[in-house]
Amino acid sequence: MGPEFYSFLLKPAQQPCADLIGKRDVQVKVVRERKTKHGDFRVQHGKPVTITLNAMENPYRFLLTFLHEWAHFEVFSAFRRRQKPHGVAWKKMFQEVTAPFLTADFFPETLLTPLKNHMRHPKATFAADSALMLALRKFDPPTKKKCIFELKPDALFLAADGRVFQKGPKRRTRFLCTCTQTKRQYLFPPFVEVNEI
Repeated sequence: MGPEFYSFLLKPAQQPCADLIGKRDVQVKVVRERKTKHGDFRVQHGKPVTITLNAMENPYRFLLTFLHEWAHFEVFSAFRRRQKPHGVAWKKMFQEVTAPFLTADFFPETLLTPLKNHMRHPKATFAADSALMLALRKFDPPTKKKCIFELKPDALFLAADGRVFQKGPKRRTRFLCTCTQTKRQYLFPPFVEVNEI
């Protein structure tokens, strides 16, 4: 375990996370930011079990991402490959590993309430919980980008891949947006950050 992992955690969380990892047979790596995910858990034949986490400036998001992925590792250790990725076993394990951290020692009060609500029925991604996402965003570094949900109807925005889209109506939990070049439509999660045009 490299020291860089602990540098992304606030001091109170460093030792409890070290205690979790202990001498377990798993590698935890911090990688540069990926657009599509904050972390992942990998099992590859002949290689060590690996958790990778994005380098991020929000220590609370980093800790939650680690605990999310750690729950995957614990489920794998207990059941190997017999469980759904975000099924009942993972939800229960995520609740168990997160429970000791649900105090003011680890999270500010403004995050604790939505986090405790989220952990009653944890979802596969934090992005599915708007109250938690809004609370977490307050601790992200300042940015000129806007989330899709913050844009006005029909607003134009530049996606991460350089394409221009027009915001459309909400379909259940995502926004249906049209690529201005191809006229093809795509669903965007509400918390994707984009540059408004």
